[in-house]
Amino acid sequence: MKKYISKIGVLLVVLSGLLVVSCSDDDDPADTSAPQASFTAPAEAAVYQRGQSLICDAVFEDDRELSQLHVSIANVSGLKGWDTPWTAEEVIPLAGKRMEMSGQQLFGEAIPMEIMSGEYEVTFTVEDKTGNKSEGFVFAIVIN
Repeated sequence: MKKYISKIGVLLVVLSGLLVVSCSDDDDPADTSAPQASFTAPAEAAVYQRGQSLICDAVFEDDRELSQLHVSIANVSGLKGWDTPWTAEEVIPLAGKRMEMSGQQLFGEAIPMEIMSGEYEVTFTVEDKTGNKSEGFVFAIVIN
């Protein structure tokens, strides 16, 4: 009888240990919050010249951890000239819960001299480590 009681006691200790370990992950709810961003540059309807740098000034925040910023530029309408439209994309790494970006030259180069002038759209998508995304940060700019 004592043999069975000691086996039951060992079994209860093992099961209670497993219960504690398995419940510890449940205390951390799933991350469903998308990161946020606040931009001061580029400004909506700003006019840029070929050869100028397209600069990003922004603050990015997430309740857990930021991951990356996707940036793209594409023509919208009213393009003039014989050259090609400017299209570019890049991914900028982000880190921490809050990150300030100041004077970041987009696309790693100045605005190309050989592009068509007209209206372009710069689109930003912010992503956190879980994969949540904030989209819709779109700025219309003019390149002369």
